[in-house]
Amino acid sequence: MPLKLRVTWRNAGSPLLPEALADVQATADDTPLAPASAGPGLREFEIPGGAARVALTARFSAAFGAFEDVPALQEEVLSVEQAFDVDGGGTALRPAEDPAYGQAHPLVDVKAAQGSPGVVVAQIHTDFVDITPFWMAYAKSTDEYQQGHRAGAELVALGATAGEPKIWFASVPEACQAPPDAGVSALVFFRPEGYAYTKVDQRHEMFGLNRYLLAPDPDPGAAFWARDVLAVDPRDQSRWVYLRCGFEEALAASGKAVVMLHPWPNGSSFGAAATASLPGLAEAAIRFLWGAQKLGAGRGGVHLGKLGLAGFSAGGLPLWQALAANAGRVSEVFAFDARGVAKNEATIVRWYHGDASRRLRLTGGHQLDANAAVRKSLGGSAEEARFSALPPDKSGYLPGANPLWDHVCSELAEDERDTHLSSDAIWHQFAVFGGSPRPGEQRAVTFLQRFLEESGL
Repeated sequence: MPLKLRVTWRNAGSPLLPEALADVQATADDTPLAPASAGPGLREFEIPGGAARVALTARFSAAFGAFEDVPALQEEVLSVEQAFDVDGGGTALRPAEDPAYGQAHPLVDVKAAQGSPGVVVAQIHTDFVDITPFWMAYAKSTDEYQQGHRAGAELVALGATAGEPKIWFASVPEACQAPPDAGVSALVFFRPEGYAYTKVDQRHEMFGLNRYLLAPDPDPGAAFWARDVLAVDPRDQSRWVYLRCGFEEALAASGKAVVMLHPWPNGSSFGAAATASLPGLAEAAIRFLWGAQKLGAGRGGVHLGKLGLAGFSAGGLPLWQALAANAGRVSEVFAFDARGVAKNEATIVRWYHGDASRRLRLTGGHQLDANAAVRKSLGGSAEEARFSALPPDKSGYLPGANPLWDHVCSELAEDERDTHLSSDAIWHQFAVFGGSPRPGEQRAVTFLQRFLEESGL
């Protein structure tokens, strides 16, 4: 009975995995093999007797027609190469180690086919693919990102080949290239609702992502929406309060080997990202990034380590939903003035007490009183190493209480100061883009950087 290599992949026929652009080939001792059978998500090759080495190469591309001012595009979204040694007198295939991974390719699982002697199955993980070139072509404000992005973290746009949300983003800091261990942590961020979308190849908007990822520009000549103070919006003379949050800079500066995942909502829906499926999705994302050599260079066994959740404003609604669905798996929560704290207090407290290593970080504007109530419920267990509520009350927004808040308000006219300094709507924004000094320090770092540095992720 001839030895066969059966290659399979999930979600074949997805717009991101079209059958016509699935290039799956095999060689035996460098001689190309014609597929013995083929179909959506399947290629099967017969290994000739006496062969010593088999090599599998799979390249998947997606293609979309011209759209508005974007020409037709075709881009490779996933590729794998895996060699095998023929063992057992020509009856088995043993995956060869790839030095880039310290093991066989992480996106190829190899096993014997149940009930089919002599058939070896190589299943390629295709849950996520790299759609960064498509995103950069279709989305508005990508030029702003390219200009404002700084070295230290790489942004990868991930396309989910099944389920919702269809688009995710991964911010991968340089520390992930050589993580301290094989478990790479993920911090999943839930933002307020965005625009509705149904596919990758449509007009997208990156401005709302840039707001979180990019650092503010201290140059007084910078655009009002990129400044690091409450600058005047020339369109209506109001104060622009949606300052950039500097998430990429915070990730890089923290030194933590943590991938920050941004499931991109369809309107207000985060789909499976807010359900018990989240750990598996985060695991698949980490595995894909490893397979694409975006992290864990040369290290074997890379997998999802600790799982953290974060959310801002209305993003608190899916945040608490995800926490309730995955309480046993989540080790940290960063809630940036997140809605729903009071309603979910019992869930939060129960999760926090479930393991002495869990950490809860809260910032407040609208949620100051709700955060204080959580602190009270936690009682003596709310020690600083595990719990923060910043600021603890509205006194944190008084002049002189926080040098970063003073700087943000430094260009307010005298007649504006009382109104803006006491506005919890502006406090609400500061709770995600702002920060504060640690005790005994003068320099303020963003809340995200501080929480990461104090985390166990």
